[in-house]
Parts: sequence; C-alpha cells; structure tokens
Amino acid sequence: MAALRDGIPEPSRRLMSERACAHAARWLREKGTDVFLAYAPFRSELDTRPLLEWGLREGLAVLLPVCSVPDRSLVLFRVRSLDELRSGAYGLPEPDPARAERWEDLAAVGAVFVPGLAFAPDGSRLGYGGGYYDRFAERMRAAGGAAPWMGLAFGLQIVPVLPVEPHDARVDGYVTEEGVHFVREPG
Repeated sequence: MAALRDGIPEPSRRLMSERACAHAARWLREKGTDVFLAYAPFRSELDTRPLLEWGLREGLAVLLPVCSVPDRSLVLFRVRSLDELRSGAYGLPEPDPARAERWEDLAAVGAVFVPGLAFAPDGSRLGYGGGYYDRFAERMRAAGGAAPWMGLAFGLQIVPVLPVEPHDARVDGYVTEEGVHFVREPG
C-alpha cells in the first residue's frame, strides 16, 4: 500500500490532499468542533498541512501527537504554528515540547484524524504496526473521550477488507479527496 501511495505524482498528491483537507474542514465546521487531533504528514502520507493551517487560522485548538517511545504512547500538544514542529521519534514531524503546550483534556477533543496505510468500509484500519493509536484509543475512552475517529487518506488507500485483531482501534469513517464517508454515525 505504501508503494501505491508513493507512486502518486506530486501534483496529484497536492491536489488530492487539498481536496481531502477541504472536506475535513467543512465537516469540522458543520460539526461545530473547536478542538481536533490530527498529525503532521510524513513521507507520502496525505498532506494534512492545509487542514492544520485552516484550524489555526480559524482559532481552533489544533492538537498533534508526540510518540513517547519508552511506553509506546501518544502525548498530545496544542500547536499555534507549524513552526513549532521538529523531527521526533522515527523521524516523524512532531510538536517540540519546549515550544508547544501539552494538552491533557482528552474529553474536550471533538474529532480525531488518524493516519494509516489503509482503511476499509467496515472501519478497519491498517496502521504502521506500533500500536500507538490503539493504546491511545483505550486511554481516550477511559478519560471519557467520545470524539469520532476518522481516517485521513487518499482514495486508493480504501480497500474492501483488512485483517484486524481484537485490540485494533477502528475508525468511525474516513475522509478522502472524494469526501467524508461514515462507517457508522458517530455519537
């Protein structure tokens, strides 16, 4: 799947990313969300920067994760500028803890956009194998968080079926360049 994604020509990748981010922003606006968690793009992932920049311009609380390698967990930070990012664990662009504000209130998060190699219409997600988002989903539920989880991907990353384990976090839907697609209505 990564090879397919890598094969998208840069002009197409940029256009599809902009379209997907516009759909995600419209959905957040309609939902009335003022706090959302996303991720900064890495390698050939869908470029989330248009969504992140939109959220910052709109005055929303834009949260990005830092991978805590020792316990394989995600730590959230509110960023006020994409200039607050640095190369973190695994070379991922992450908030610099010295510059961004740590965010603890998981129940206040109104939407979660997750990365993945592939997503399926039943809500299955194929991640990168570290289990960071699976553990974070458990932590968020334990804290009373009920935000919808949405994959953010190119249309070619949507596949009919994926192998899943009982511990794998599922998504409530996904956003592609074609629009917002719900697996089940969040609620």
